[in-house]
Amino acid sequence: MVFRNFEFFSKKKYEKNTENRREKICGKVLNNILLSDKKRGSNKEIYHVEISVQNEVKYLPGDSIGVFPENSSNEIHDIIEYILRNRKKKGSEINIFNLFKKEFNIFNLSDNFLKKYSFLSEKKNIPSNRKWKLIDLLKEFPIKKEFSLRDLIKIMEPIKPRLYSISSSPKAHYNEIHITVSRHSFQLNGETVYGHCSDFLSKLKEGEKLSFFIYRNQLFRLPKNSEKDIILIGPGTGIAPFRSFLYEREAIEATGKNWLFFGDQHFYSDFLYQTEIQNWKKKGVLNRISLSFSRDQEKKIYVQDKIWENRIEFFSWIKNGAYIYVCGKKNPMSIDVEKMIFRVIEEVGGCDPESFMKEMKKHGRYLKDVY
Repeated sequence: MVFRNFEFFSKKKYEKNTENRREKICGKVLNNILLSDKKRGSNKEIYHVEISVQNEVKYLPGDSIGVFPENSSNEIHDIIEYILRNRKKKGSEINIFNLFKKEFNIFNLSDNFLKKYSFLSEKKNIPSNRKWKLIDLLKEFPIKKEFSLRDLIKIMEPIKPRLYSISSSPKAHYNEIHITVSRHSFQLNGETVYGHCSDFLSKLKEGEKLSFFIYRNQLFRLPKNSEKDIILIGPGTGIAPFRSFLYEREAIEATGKNWLFFGDQHFYSDFLYQTEIQNWKKKGVLNRISLSFSRDQEKKIYVQDKIWENRIEFFSWIKNGAYIYVCGKKNPMSIDVEKMIFRVIEEVGGCDPESFMKEMKKHGRYLKDVY
């Protein structure tokens, strides 16, 4: 493959043709701590990432950040090497490298991109049922000689940000934002492939920079009245916003009671933020903790089972005005939790669960942040 008109495409020039989604904020990594380690028997890799920010970036508990991941340098080197092969002029290599590293999506190429690319390619009928990487596409479906690098860049799509719940409190963590990241992995063509953003975040070292924006979630807020009781149901990384909630409630000395339901696979390797949670219990910030570690006994136990186990007090809390918050996997966790809450309302409270929950939602007392 030979490209004509090899030239410098600046970031500014590229951004003119890119939708300005949100203002990017630059942060610097303070800490990147492995919370859940496969070496200790976990099936997961969970990281606690602390980010230093300046100019008092404003956010509230319940908000998220949208992280813009960067592409792997090794992957970009492969792409650039392929593009520049047999070319004499290489003066723009660094500029092109930065574009492909920080701006362009090169993984899981969209059907829309593949359709546009097919017009540039020597061969047609690109399979759309495959998760394409750009380097593989360039090699298997070379671009016609009459097209230039500019033509390829014109159709490249921007890297999409990934949302992560903020797990810090602006009142407790001045000029810092914390997130809880699960390094996602899956099998592709017989090899282990990692999620783009979670892999990027897991590898960040102290002092390294990243770009993000604040995503304000007006539908997942603490009660304005700090005297109100709250029930937090967040297994796995669903604990993230509730860490923010509890730090905030502690900082403002909220008088409302707090009840946390947390679960994961193993107590020893998957109890995220264990020390902080135990300290909150000792200090009285947490009035109740209900834990479920599904793989620590023969019969699997989940957070919804703990709701049923504590059904009488659970109903007493919500009957008396407690807010319910659910965060984590939509399917099946949040669905199973909601079914159990319906059952508690019906069997313990003797109420019509549909009407009861409708009333809770009407007053903003049943809030979910699920994915």
